[in-house]
Amino acid sequence: MAKKDKNTGKKSKAELAKEEEKLRILARTDEVKGEQIVFTNEGETKTQPEIKDFSNLNTENPEHKFDLYYKGIQRLLIINLPKGKLHETSRKYIYEEKNTFLTRGKRINKKGIRGADGRMGYISDAEEMLQIVMDWIMQNGSMVELYNTIRDLNVSKGYGTPLP
Repeated sequence: MAKKDKNTGKKSKAELAKEEEKLRILARTDEVKGEQIVFTNEGETKTQPEIKDFSNLNTENPEHKFDLYYKGIQRLLIINLPKGKLHETSRKYIYEEKNTFLTRGKRINKKGIRGADGRMGYISDAEEMLQIVMDWIMQNGSMVELYNTIRDLNVSKGYGTPLP
């Protein structure tokens, strides 16, 4: 906030000029679409094109998420994990680690609530999980190897260890 004259409570001419300059810059920004105003080393303003290439950012694509989760990860796990009541607990361990990774660290609490949904996670995470599962299948790995791979990944990301 600009300083006011102690005697009159009014802003000095220099302070008013600075505020006018700020307002001019802000008004000029509104006029320029598709460009941004930047300050040069000399203190001048100039416009430059806004960055249009956001290819490194993940864009949301519900169909792609669906395909990755259901037609990729889940389908491959259902087909390749041992079936039957005897292996149900083992499958749950694998699914818990998978879902912890896909929810970026949300584990099921003692009440059975995760507080997040792996199907709605980040596309990049789902793609990484799909690659892990595909590598495991191609290497003809065991359930222990798959579990250790996903658990170690979760630990490396700071998602902690599973509850006992």
